[in-house]
Amino acid sequence: MRQLVALLLIAVVAYVYTDNTVLHRSKRWEEFPNVTFTFDCSNRAIGFYADVEHHCHIFHMCDEEGRRIPYICANNTGFNQEYRVCDWNYNFDCEDSDKWYYLNDLTYVTDPPKEKSRRN
Repeated sequence: MRQLVALLLIAVVAYVYTDNTVLHRSKRWEEFPNVTFTFDCSNRAIGFYADVEHHCHIFHMCDEEGRRIPYICANNTGFNQEYRVCDWNYNFDCEDSDKWYYLNDLTYVTDPPKEKSRRN
């Protein structure tokens, strides 16, 4: 299931098309030379987070070490935090995104390693 979700997210985020076997991305970070981020992954669970400051057009993946990796949704879409996919802007309210951040805690949580029982 996790692999399916990851593949779906990659397909939505990458948004590539083939033209005579040459791949093109829809947006490049070079097109946004003055973008600065105040979003911080410190003390956040592993997962994906909408950037409300950028009207959810940008979202961030936070990893287990607190690093932030930004992504851009395609034109006229934004990151729907409830479903964690790029979605049409009219399908969700970006300002409410933070109330769905807790879903990352539930989705990417891992069980602690089980202690080995000692036999005397």
